[in-house]
Amino acid sequence: MFDIQRKPSHELNTKHKLNVNFASGPCAKRKGWIPPAQKLLGRSHRSQDGLEKIRQTIQLMKKILQIPDDYLVGIVSGSNTGAMETLLWNLLGERGVDTFSSCNFGKAWTHDVVDELCIKDVRVFTNSFPNLCDTRDVDFNRDLVFCWTSTTSGASFHNADWIKSDRDGLTICDATSAVFCCDIDWTKLDATAFSWQKGIGGEAGLGTIVLSPRAIARLESYQPSWAIPRIFKVASNKKVNFDIFKGCTINTPSMLCIEDFYEALIWTESIGGLQALLKKVEDNYHCVQEWISNQNLFSFLVRESDRAHHIACFDITDVRYKTLSVSEKWSFLKKVVAICDKDGTGHDFLGHIATEPHLRMWIGPTIDVEDIVHFLPCMEQACKKVLDDTKYANCRF
Repeated sequence: MFDIQRKPSHELNTKHKLNVNFASGPCAKRKGWIPPAQKLLGRSHRSQDGLEKIRQTIQLMKKILQIPDDYLVGIVSGSNTGAMETLLWNLLGERGVDTFSSCNFGKAWTHDVVDELCIKDVRVFTNSFPNLCDTRDVDFNRDLVFCWTSTTSGASFHNADWIKSDRDGLTICDATSAVFCCDIDWTKLDATAFSWQKGIGGEAGLGTIVLSPRAIARLESYQPSWAIPRIFKVASNKKVNFDIFKGCTINTPSMLCIEDFYEALIWTESIGGLQALLKKVEDNYHCVQEWISNQNLFSFLVRESDRAHHIACFDITDVRYKTLSVSEKWSFLKKVVAICDKDGTGHDFLGHIATEPHLRMWIGPTIDVEDIVHFLPCMEQACKKVLDDTKYANCRF
């Protein structure tokens, strides 16, 4: 269907104007991207023009993502990390907490809950890499902290059907690489964080928090016992700072990043909105899926039930690779990436270094099927080259 051919990489690269950036964050810019409007550079974010642009960005984001009208959406500093810390520091402590700790960032949020906020009543759910946690034993009378997608492993929930609608606790979700790529049921999420440098390819440094009426009620009825750093504080003395959700950011944002993300949102609307993004993701995933089924050197890292459709993570099946140590595998994979990087056929598709060795390829909505069709044979050729050039009897890369 997708006509993935084994052609020399230089031939593929010269005949097509391709998007060859496959990092999972910052993600590739959309095709046709140009530097954003710069009329607000040097202007105050609190000026009439600056504030209006921030408000427009919030409103357009809310519209495209189909976030309910009674939810609050605000822009914060520190990317997804700052957004998640904002949620954890302001909302937790009122009751016991369940955390999902099977992925790299899930472990980070668990550390914050247990070791930084020192919440005593915590249940930690985990699973072997790269699989998702089992959701069957979650107690929705407690607060839940989890990642929708594990950016570092390529595992993802495909829906929120497992979350109870009549829960008493809050669901606090790191959705940083899921937003704009997955069909999210916002009614199942009470407090959500995501960054801008994934999904539709915004710039790094800024993030978004989304609060449901239940999360707002928590802020108005409960005050944590710990001091909250000013950069994270969205409520004080049980009073929500609603100005944050009207465009008055806690500290100074980059107006260049604001303009860039706003234009990415405008592009999203121009191609058909959220449904168009989701269709691109599915087209990309099925292209990779078809390629995997027609070769025998690579396999998906993640089992199908847990597999993200916007991040493709690969293992190598060759027995010579399988016999390598962990450090040797990383060295092998770095050589594969270096070959593609040198000839310009693909950049930054090495797996996250804090996980087990693998290759990771962003196939979200800023990537097109033609990019995938022309890159995968190049990755395969590079891998075969490293296999052919290596003496495995005494393999030390």
